[in-house]
Amino acid sequence: MAKYILKRLFQSLITVLLVVSVVFILLRMMPSDYFFTEDELMKFTEIQKNAKLERLGIMEICSECHGNGKLESGEACGKCQGEGYVNRSVFAQLGDFFYEMVEMRVYNAKGKEVKSITGVPLWTYLGRKNAGEFPFGEELKEGYQARPVFNLGKSIRLEKGQYVTDVIKAKMGVSMEIGLISLAISLVLGVVFGVLQAHYKGGTFDHIGTGFTVVVNAVPHLVIYTIIMIAGSSLFGLPMRYDATAANPTLTKILPIVCLSVASTAGYMLWTRRYMVDELNKDYIRLAKLKGLSSRKVMFRHVLKNAFVPLAQYLPYSILLTVGGSLLVETFFSVPGMGPELTKAIGRYDLNLVQGIVLLYATMGILGVFLGDLLMTVIDPRIKLTGKGDVR
Repeated sequence: MAKYILKRLFQSLITVLLVVSVVFILLRMMPSDYFFTEDELMKFTEIQKNAKLERLGIMEICSECHGNGKLESGEACGKCQGEGYVNRSVFAQLGDFFYEMVEMRVYNAKGKEVKSITGVPLWTYLGRKNAGEFPFGEELKEGYQARPVFNLGKSIRLEKGQYVTDVIKAKMGVSMEIGLISLAISLVLGVVFGVLQAHYKGGTFDHIGTGFTVVVNAVPHLVIYTIIMIAGSSLFGLPMRYDATAANPTLTKILPIVCLSVASTAGYMLWTRRYMVDELNKDYIRLAKLKGLSSRKVMFRHVLKNAFVPLAQYLPYSILLTVGGSLLVETFFSVPGMGPELTKAIGRYDLNLVQGIVLLYATMGILGVFLGDLLMTVIDPRIKLTGKGDVR
């Protein structure tokens, strides 16, 4: 088992790196104008633009003319076309991205970053320290500490000047709070109602539950959200917009949580009922009933346990992806979460922020699938992840 876990973790890491590398290369193929804000594009001269692109590692000084634009003979440099700079290889840029992904930054005694001291990549920091040098150029003041942090660059346009990791961290907390609460509600309600539908198959409750799942899946979610918002506001006086600064911010979270829970509840009801009905038709259930076991014991001790295994596979995936938020719900209720952030970043061509969000989504998605497989083996020991024969 340990060998399998290590193998899967290694495969997951390679997959994440490949996804991020492909996205990075595609984004670096876009015009260089997208690495500037609108003000910089209007005010910067060509020399200033080239200087910034050099700082970002996108361009480098021409090795033929050494940045002069002309050769010693006085002729214009053919390599850089007289501009003094040439584009760096996209693979060299990718190497820099991974090399600088973990950075050592200096924090004071209060835990705030010291902006006057530039961060140093982890490998550079370790190399200088082992050589007996001061990694930051001089000895740190008393109370200052160097800490490793993820460095995904800074937001270029959407949250100009802020670290991508700080932007994601601020948005992620809001999405996770709403997402985890709605997931817990939908999981409990969906499984309970699904079990009741299977138990009373063909009855009134089953018909009502089936009608609910059909309506939720057939009607556009924006229509359902509008109905919930109007009903919640009119009947219960709930706020129609999320507001963390309100006198009672909890009330502003109710409608977004309800909207997020509705679709998930319908999904859990549908699949729980399906898996339960499949199990009820198997021979071991008929044998248990013939032995005299009550319907309740058969339903909860045998059927539910086996029917929940397929649902459990996607549970870690669903939990981890709550960090991504919901585009529709968060936009509809003005929730400042992660949901709309990727579309905003793409719309504003904030390339560093796009890279960071894609890295987050890829990591959470792949890790969720891996943890789902492990959870299945915990719930049902008969499932083996390694070996020969009928294995996963």
